[in-house]
Amino acid sequence: KLVGNQISKGGGGLEPRDYYLAVQPSRCNMSPESRFDCARDRALSRRECEERACCYSPLNDSSKAPWCFYPYSYPGYKMGVLTPTERGQAATLTRASPSYLPRDVATLHLEESQESEGCLRLTDRWSDRYEVELLTGVPQGKISRQDALMNSTVAPLLFADQYLQLSTTLASSLVSGLGEHYTSLLLDLNWTSLTLWNRDMAPHVIILQPLPALTWVSTGGILDLYILMGPDNSLKKYSSLGYPMMPPYWSLGFHLCRWGYKSTNITRQVARRMHDANFPMWNDLDYADKGRIFTNDPLQFGDMTEMVEEFHLRGLKYVLILDPGISTTSPPGMYRPFDDGLKRDVFIKNATGQLLIGKVWPGATAFPDFTNPETRRWWEDLIVEFYSKVPVDGLWIVRTHTHARTHTHTHTHTHTHTHTDVNV
Repeated sequence: KLVGNQISKGGGGLEPRDYYLAVQPSRCNMSPESRFDCARDRALSRRECEERACCYSPLNDSSKAPWCFYPYSYPGYKMGVLTPTERGQAATLTRASPSYLPRDVATLHLEESQESEGCLRLTDRWSDRYEVELLTGVPQGKISRQDALMNSTVAPLLFADQYLQLSTTLASSLVSGLGEHYTSLLLDLNWTSLTLWNRDMAPHVIILQPLPALTWVSTGGILDLYILMGPDNSLKKYSSLGYPMMPPYWSLGFHLCRWGYKSTNITRQVARRMHDANFPMWNDLDYADKGRIFTNDPLQFGDMTEMVEEFHLRGLKYVLILDPGISTTSPPGMYRPFDDGLKRDVFIKNATGQLLIGKVWPGATAFPDFTNPETRRWWEDLIVEFYSKVPVDGLWIVRTHTHARTHTHTHTHTHTHTHTDVNV
């Protein structure tokens, strides 16, 4: 049983401001722990808060509860009829009026899968977004009572081009898990924010509050939820969603990698000292020719293969950094990763279909689109080829997201480029 105002109730045709004017004062009368933040994106004045059709009520400095918060029955999505599908059931969710978010999505597709226990998927009805393949074969569970597993009536579902937000009450104040952080096993529900570090920035955030309740925020994509019903075999059900790669034993513990080992001779000297201290060591991008990955500097790292073989004879493991920013500045035929990547159409493009170019270590840089299966095959081919020359024991793959300043890019058959700075 799933409960939600965006599912069970419609928002009518009121614009947010009109809705606020129609709000009864009683709809803003709620305890501080029951407030759900209506100003997560930025601090709002009373007027700005009310323009979002939200309630504004300051609290004393000791309270962490939001001052700008959603009233009861805030306008949201209205769900159409549930229809049977091969997986389970599906329905269309529609928003009668826009939210306060830019480029919000008016129509969503909801899919409830019975192949995997409690799987809910919310997607953009009309636009393509990257979607992780749904899992099958997750152990099933049953509940004997009509309990509410989720209750999203407490705050609206928000679904925009680059912002997703879903809130629900929790059945218990005993909460654990939720990503990489140093806390006790049981999490603090006193307005605690937890970041899921999928990248260097914070694209996924979980907010816990004393109600108890949870709000999940993401900067894009779609919404997949797996609801694993206990109490029996809860860990088995959770682990059935997938395991991380089993790391080799030698890769565990403390390692050293830093910028500044400018040659194979310097690397050998540091490796001897690190070996005496029982620390594995890695090379940063110093080894690469002009910062281009899958190459080695012919002057400073010309005997790189011999160095790695020496390490192996001494029982040492060797790891290199790979920064998947591919240099675009080499003449045609001089840098295979870029030439082959163009032929196989593996790079990210901008809204006009041109290559998205950023400025990273090798200069003007193209970024692989790892959501494309061909990109993954291209990447594997490059690693296999490089490994045949330099038999590394591991690769440190960093910065798999686009970053730094980007440029619009025009590519011609003569490999000339024109760039216009664009801040993103």
